[in-house]
Amino acid sequence: MSQCEGLQDIYAHAAVRGFGRALRIALRQQKDFSSLVDLDGAERPEDFAEALKRFLRRFDALARRRRLRRPTQQMLEEIAELVDSYGVKVVRAAIISHALVAVGRPETEEEVSEEVVEEEGNGNAN
Repeated sequence: MSQCEGLQDIYAHAAVRGFGRALRIALRQQKDFSSLVDLDGAERPEDFAEALKRFLRRFDALARRRRLRRPTQQMLEEIAELVDSYGVKVVRAAIISHALVAVGRPETEEEVSEEVVEEEGNGNAN
């Protein structure tokens, strides 16, 4: 497998897309640029895990208010596995690129309906 195929796999991974979508929503609706800066500054796996933890804490309030889908525990575990396999920089870049790819354009009705789900259907057990 070439490095390019590995990068494609990371970018297409459901957990990466899920965290990227959540970060995009946070950027659009909460102007949560501190999470973006926090994630971008993480170099070590421990720093990245802490940055994700802080982001999820911030995002949770918005998700509860607007009944948005939150990243699941399984997605978080998959991100940790990707970081172990490919490193922080590659996984971080994939998540951030998913978040920023559509920040400037207005949300379509299809994107909004995809984001809103029932509370019990998001996979989180609190």
